[in-house]
Amino acid sequence: MNYKLMALVPIIILIASSAYLLFIIFDTNNQIALDIDFKGGTQIFAETDKAVDPNVLESILSQYDANVRVTRGITNYAVLIDFDPSINPDSVMNTMKQNNYIFNSYSVQTIGAVLGASFFQQALIVIVFSFILMAITVFILFKNPMPSVFMILTVTADLVETTVLMQIFGIKLSLATFAALLLLIGAAVGDNVMFTTRLLKSDPKDHEAIIKKTFKTGITMFSTVNAAFAALLLISGSTVIFQIAAISILGAVLDIMNSWALNLGLLMLYIKRKRK
Repeated sequence: MNYKLMALVPIIILIASSAYLLFIIFDTNNQIALDIDFKGGTQIFAETDKAVDPNVLESILSQYDANVRVTRGITNYAVLIDFDPSINPDSVMNTMKQNNYIFNSYSVQTIGAVLGASFFQQALIVIVFSFILMAITVFILFKNPMPSVFMILTVTADLVETTVLMQIFGIKLSLATFAALLLLIGAAVGDNVMFTTRLLKSDPKDHEAIIKKTFKTGITMFSTVNAAFAALLLISGSTVIFQIAAISILGAVLDIMNSWALNLGLLMLYIKRKRK
């Protein structure tokens, strides 16, 4: 196996993803997409048994500069309408009623901009501490700096690339989607701990058999977990559940690449160099 090439491809993807993420963070015209949990605003959550075209509804609500998202469940549609907190939600509802948009049920949530910014700051602190604690745990487990660094790099790649795909697919950062990203940290460590521990303690002639066996176990875990998330993705009428399932699947797919190409490639190069 060409382990250098294995590691090189995901490293290039990570560099490109990091550059794109930094661009949208620092570019004033194209900042990272945040939900009202983190930027503040008013949100109407409504349910209906009739199909809703988000583009048409956005056009109807253009005077409010509203953003409309729609997800489909088994029996109904969930509609999320975001707009500035200074706008009266009753005015938005009346405009929709005048255009024959009548919902079975709805709720209104408003979060101030200052409170939203505070939530976002706390979320960033949480992810930093999560990374620090994860890194400490990995270093204690392996007592070897290089495999620990490889694993931390793998988890970083999972989070950065998943966040980039979220921005591309229009999935905004919210408290719920942020929790899904935190779950990726724990999920990403699983396979990596398994094959790293076995490879570091085994004889070189057994490495190929260990990799094949561990990969089969990892793919089985990936398939069973993501089958459940796929079911949520297809049948859930909840926007929050839909987004959590989508992020979990995206993150798991990226973790397959980063674990079995980036981490494994770097680890095998390290083991070979150490034997010389």
